[in-house]
Amino acid sequence: MEQTLNLPGQVQSSTLSRIHEASAKFQRYKILLRRRWWFLLLTASIGVCVQALRITGRPQEFRSLAKLVAGGQMVFNDNVTWREQQADFYGTIIETVESAEMKRRALERVRALNPDMKDSDVEIRVAQTKGSAIFNILATGSEPKYTKVFLDSLLDEFIAFRQAIREQAQGKVLQQFVQEVVSKQKVMEESMERLAKFRTANNIITITNGNNAAATFLNNLQAQRENQRTTYEELKLALANVDAAMEARERSLNAGTVAPLTPSKTNESVQPSGVKSEAAPGNYGMTMAEQDYLRTKSKINELKIKLDSLLIQFKEQHPLVQDITEELGTQKAMLDSNANQIQQEMRSQMGDIQRRMQVLEAQIGEKQREALDLGGKIAEDEKLGKAAETAKMAYEKLFEKVEQIQSVFNSQADYVAIQERATPASENVEDWVMPIVMGLIAGVGAGIVILLLFDRLDDRMNSFSEFQALFPNEAVLGQVPEQRNRSDVALLRPNDDRHLYAEAFRNVRSSILFKNWQGKPPKTILITSAVPNEGKTTITSNLAVTMALAGARVLLADCDLRRGGVSELFKLPSSPGLSEALRGKLHWRDAVQETSTRNLDLLARGDVFDQTSEMLLSKTAEEMLREMSEEYDYVIFDSAPVLVADDTASFAPKLDSILFVVRMSSTMARLSGKALDLLYERQVNIGGVILNRSSSNLKEYTYYNYASYYYAPVKGAVAPPEPNVAKS
Repeated sequence: MEQTLNLPGQVQSSTLSRIHEASAKFQRYKILLRRRWWFLLLTASIGVCVQALRITGRPQEFRSLAKLVAGGQMVFNDNVTWREQQADFYGTIIETVESAEMKRRALERVRALNPDMKDSDVEIRVAQTKGSAIFNILATGSEPKYTKVFLDSLLDEFIAFRQAIREQAQGKVLQQFVQEVVSKQKVMEESMERLAKFRTANNIITITNGNNAAATFLNNLQAQRENQRTTYEELKLALANVDAAMEARERSLNAGTVAPLTPSKTNESVQPSGVKSEAAPGNYGMTMAEQDYLRTKSKINELKIKLDSLLIQFKEQHPLVQDITEELGTQKAMLDSNANQIQQEMRSQMGDIQRRMQVLEAQIGEKQREALDLGGKIAEDEKLGKAAETAKMAYEKLFEKVEQIQSVFNSQADYVAIQERATPASENVEDWVMPIVMGLIAGVGAGIVILLLFDRLDDRMNSFSEFQALFPNEAVLGQVPEQRNRSDVALLRPNDDRHLYAEAFRNVRSSILFKNWQGKPPKTILITSAVPNEGKTTITSNLAVTMALAGARVLLADCDLRRGGVSELFKLPSSPGLSEALRGKLHWRDAVQETSTRNLDLLARGDVFDQTSEMLLSKTAEEMLREMSEEYDYVIFDSAPVLVADDTASFAPKLDSILFVVRMSSTMARLSGKALDLLYERQVNIGGVILNRSSSNLKEYTYYNYASYYYAPVKGAVAPPEPNVAKS
């Protein structure tokens, strides 16, 4: 199975991305609250006014209070017990008191007891005192006397209703228990009758004295059969190898612990008829044949030893050797005779054991049948006896419980009682504080919900963090702060006192100069936006001024041939300009104008004409771009918005790089995304994004505020010259 390795850099990047998204959301809500605080104030005021109108519009009300207390309830387990009520029963009490049926009964009771009273609406509310079994019943009505009478009637009807329900339930419980007692009695009588009939037909107790003697005798017979079977197997092994059996016998004799070889040596009960084995005293009950076998084998061993010693001194033909050899043969023949006799005795014993085992098998079979029959009768007797005893105990226990229930029913009172009857109805004075607070909270909450709803539908970006969260792959070259007054958006000048504003453009300039362009740095730059009113023209002009102040030779060209306004910012004529140069009416150098900023020239828009897109695609435009880039260090074009006209999308692929302007809190994210996608489809090199009119009050913009410290000029001091960044 493949495993994904998370490198430290990847983990850190993922963490920073999540922090970035959270920061973007926080900044968005902060901006939303700062801009729309008045809406929350409006909804809060509406909530307070609604509550005030509701309170002042209510008719005069009178309230009467009564109390109920709940005790315990009877529980039927093994014994009849009493326990405190639980919460679910408390809920039943509350629902019953507030039910329409109780109100109907109370109304009928009031009409019957007080016919002169006029009917009036009464509202009933029940609340349980926390941590207790006391219920507060509050009656609210427009007539004080009628309200009190109605509440008292409701209490009386509730208690009467509970009494009727209790009596009905008691009757059902008693009826069920009596039926159960009769059923148990019938079962007990039937069980006793079956036991009596069985014992009359089978006198088991007298025969066996309560025990299964056949089973005990059967166990003894089975034990004897196993002993005989073991002895038979031992004789069978000894018969197959007499010599090994006698060697084991001899070792036992030498050790002083002789185990009988055959049952004939230790148990006369298994000795076959007609075969008698004499046991010599002092030889542990061995038969004569076994004793002779061991003596002969011992003699043979002695002769072998003696023969081996003679062969060392004499040859095989020596008389002494011949005598020993003849004697050894005689002893071996005698040993074979003894072995045959022992085997004959063993076969006789095995036959006798087989006969005894057959007798035992027959006896075991008979006793098994007898034990099974007798055991079945004893088991049936025990079963019937237990069934009869169980039925009797169940009957007696149930009968005793019925008596207890009857006793409890006779002495039981309802566990819900009236603690306090209805108090005299008093006028209800409305508390203004809590309703007003609730109205305030509800208004603010509704305002927050509405703002969040509208914010979900609004995809305008408000901060740098939010832009990066929506466009993580786009590089941000800089942020231009929002100016408080529209007059503050004038062109930059040397030693400009708008320190934050000027520093923002210097930051954009540095981003262009020192960015890794993956090749040759751009000389022809086009600045555009998605839609109009993004501040594109102002940013283009001030960026050109900033580049010129740094010593670069800059040409600023107004390529917005429909509504261009660069010349108005510099207070220069708008014609002749770029449109005339594209149409061949004059050379572009003849339309270039000098500005008040050193090293900065302006190529104005020129006269407005149709088919501008075709002119920007012409060979003339390409030749003009080549000449401009050779003569100037930077050529900066201000163009039409991408989504408004095709001019920018047609002209942008011819330039080295494109800078995209996004106005904070104004440009919709979907429009910016659509414009960027269109440029990417035309294979445009987008160098980065400039965020215009960013709020300097946000924390992410705080570092720009230090510009006012570093660039605050000293009175009477001469400003230092700008660095020269001209390209060779």
